[in-house]
Amino acid sequence: MQQDFLSPAEQLVTDGSIRNSLHWISILMRLSIGTLFLCAALVKTPLSIPGIIAYYSSLLDKSLLPAFLVKIHAALILFFEFGLALWLFSGWQLRLAWKIAGILLISMAIGMIFAGKYDVASANYIYVFLCTVGLFASEFDRWVVRYSNYQRVTNGSNPAHGEA
Repeated sequence: MQQDFLSPAEQLVTDGSIRNSLHWISILMRLSIGTLFLCAALVKTPLSIPGIIAYYSSLLDKSLLPAFLVKIHAALILFFEFGLALWLFSGWQLRLAWKIAGILLISMAIGMIFAGKYDVASANYIYVFLCTVGLFASEFDRWVVRYSNYQRVTNGSNPAHGEA
């Protein structure tokens, strides 16, 4: 007899209305942070990669951050922002998407601290908090792209595909 094990989050949430609320919280977090990344990327797009690198370099020229790190981050940020926006919108592997989004936002907050823009850094840490809310609520999100993980039975057949 197989026992069903509940994750810690599922143990706390047994009421259907709470599960539904957490589903909608996850959707709103995906839309909020996804549009944040998408709009940030769209605003940077006219600058092109060399323009973004020049802007970041001028912003952080007197900081303690090594110039090569600033240039690498600046060259990749546009791709990460577009990619994370699409990833969050798709719902595929949300837990991983939220973790990567949080790490990216922390890296941008650290850059803003070194640039002396403490208000922007503070806002980025609020976005990191929103990523943690999204991470928690993602378990209850029903609008996701899931992949199938078929398990083979001992004789090598797969009942899911009608094999016997």
